Amino acid sequence: IAATPGSELGAAEVLQPAAGPGQVYPLQQVIAPRPGAPKQLYFAATSARQRFKGDGPLQLEAGQTIVADGFFNCFYLTWWISHTGIGSVGLRCHASGRLALRVIGHRAGGERVTLADHLWSADDPASAAPLWVWHRGTARGILRLHVEVTALGACTIEDLGFVTRDPPRRDVSLSVGICTFNREELLAATMAELIPLLDSEPALRRIILVNQGQSFSHPFLIALDRVTGVEVIRQPNRGGCGGFARTMIETLDAAEPVSHHLIMDDDILLDARIVIRAVQFLRHATRDIALGGQSIDLEDRMRLHESGAMVGKDWNFHPFGKGRSLARRASLELWNESFEVDYNGWWFCLMPVSAIRQAGLPAPFFLHNDDVDYGLRLKEAGIPLVPLPGLGVWHASFLYKHAGLVVYYDLRNLLIMASFHPGFARRPGMLTVLGWAMFSLLVHRYRAGLSCLIAIEDFLAGPDVTFAVEGALRNRIVRDRVHALPAPEVLTDPDTGSLPLVVPSQSRIGIAAQVLAFTAIFLRIVLTPVSASPAFVCKGRPEPLAIRGRTYLLALDPAASRSLHLRPRRLTLIRLTARALVLAVRYGLSGRRAAARWQAAMPELCSRERWAREFGQTRE
Repeated sequence: IAATPGSELGAAEVLQPAAGPGQVYPLQQVIAPRPGAPKQLYFAATSARQRFKGDGPLQLEAGQTIVADGFFNCFYLTWWISHTGIGSVGLRCHASGRLALRVIGHRAGGERVTLADHLWSADDPASAAPLWVWHRGTARGILRLHVEVTALGACTIEDLGFVTRDPPRRDVSLSVGICTFNREELLAATMAELIPLLDSEPALRRIILVNQGQSFSHPFLIALDRVTGVEVIRQPNRGGCGGFARTMIETLDAAEPVSHHLIMDDDILLDARIVIRAVQFLRHATRDIALGGQSIDLEDRMRLHESGAMVGKDWNFHPFGKGRSLARRASLELWNESFEVDYNGWWFCLMPVSAIRQAGLPAPFFLHNDDVDYGLRLKEAGIPLVPLPGLGVWHASFLYKHAGLVVYYDLRNLLIMASFHPGFARRPGMLTVLGWAMFSLLVHRYRAGLSCLIAIEDFLAGPDVTFAVEGALRNRIVRDRVHALPAPEVLTDPDTGSLPLVVPSQSRIGIAAQVLAFTAIFLRIVLTPVSASPAFVCKGRPEPLAIRGRTYLLALDPAASRSLHLRPRRLTLIRLTARALVLAVRYGLSGRRAAARWQAAMPELCSRERWAREFGQTRE
């Protein structure tokens, strides 16, 4: 195979098709679950036993069956057809004993088609060849594949996976960038998964771990400095965007260039075999693309948080597949058709280094929406962002994160981002911005409401004021202002058994209806007696239309063993609502001028020179 250098340093090399006789190339392996992972996400049914930690041989007794029709083991053919040049798919098996192999194709509407039924024997020399099940132009309408295996006697499966005759088009190499802040247990598990890949997967060249928190105390993490291929960088807290920007700079400046950079959060559980899967997909890609992985709820390990998202009117985000159970076979039909997204969270996002050179470095948002902004920049640069199914990680749940300060970054950064991308969607209007603040105030989250007001103030102040100090100092300034309000009471092990559970709905109503509803809730709180006893328990983000002004408990964990006791405070509500109305009018009058200042400042804010100053680096 002859290689042709890419168009610039760090771009993937393009390989000339030149396969040897009978040569095949791996596409996707059938994998067994790691200990503790839900088997339903890998297999629809299995009674096989496995050794090691999920990537060792599978042992079957006579009559035992594996049905690899799970989220992590389906072969999503539509996605391969859309983004790669493969023209054939086969099934390769290395095992002892005798097996019955069956490959099932899925069409729209749940129709199943048997593409191959084969008796496989280790004693038959022909079994060394793949079982070819699909060729481009045949078996039309097949959207995804899965394999079923039945043991005809005791056997051990060493390897089972989909392959192709088509050689890779690209030489893929990658670095991994992780930003961490005091999440040692989850980080140690992720690093334990990744480090073996440095020896087993030639594409992985380097792991860059940026620690912005305390010095490591976990023994495994302390020892990382002695691991070849791992670089641990200590720097002051620059937020998630600062940590990831540092990994990008280290990749861009590396003595050994790579074609791709993989970004991952520190609060995930990772099955490192999905990294290999992503590399195999990129090797066959017909053009430069970025790959996104799915976020699966760490507290509910079969529930999808999202598979990428789109940005809609007023910069509302629309996550794909949110809340769907991946244990249901019907949920796999979410990926019957290939699609692209506007952004993918940085729990797992793999992008070409050439795209980083083109799109630049992240905006200095400190926390939140830096991945959204960067996804939009990739899209504007012509780099598709593809949320390839089967690349899921378990991510710490967002359901029980109720820190009021976070809302500051959500709203401030959203308004800045809308200024950066004026042609993408209309900047949120005055009523929408007012609604952000009232959404929190009407569910008695007064610190979160005040965070929204500070966010509007800082947006209107412009980049010269808001970003005049580095992100950690700005964080402390905002935190001190927010913490001037009394914190809600935290109840530990409350007696919630007799209280009904309220799960906020995902339905949306129009602006006019929302104004009327919010006004009615405000008047109810101000004019009617307030009960000190909670009426119910809320899980997830509380919504005014669900709370309706009542006192309630807001769960801080799945069992509601710890809850915030949230009750109306009339004077605080009136005072903050008055400020919100004044700020909303100011935003309506001067928001356009503020947006123009942010847009003009964008190139400098995202520049290498600015980040170099943040990191104390000097450049020739």
